[in-house]
Amino acid sequence: MQGSITLNELGTLIVFALILVAGGYAIMTLRNINGLIKEVSVFLQKNKGHVNQIIPNINTISENTATVAKDLRKSVDEAGQAIRTISHETTDTVMTINQTADRLANYAIVIGEIMKTFFNVFSENKKA
Repeated sequence: MQGSITLNELGTLIVFALILVAGGYAIMTLRNINGLIKEVSVFLQKNKGHVNQIIPNINTISENTATVAKDLRKSVDEAGQAIRTISHETTDTVMTINQTADRLANYAIVIGEIMKTFFNVFSENKKA
């Protein structure tokens, strides 16, 4: 006995298999979501007193959080400005020190040349 399957029946079989797989996935997902909802419900029941205390204060909490964030941003900006100022002043100080060191080196060279010339003059007088 030979059997054959038409393309219509094959398409129906494939669609049925896809629906079956999607249904299984949906059932597993719904089970996971249901478990999560149960855990959240148990958590809320355990902390119901705390939640009831927090809810009336949510507005104050959000205002305080906004104030803290604003103050923190201001402090960070001030710290950044201070760091930039210190950096610029440090650079200026280093440049001033380098210039002073260069001048002192030039003075030392000039004084050394003067002393060398002075000694040469007196040493020639002694030779003569």
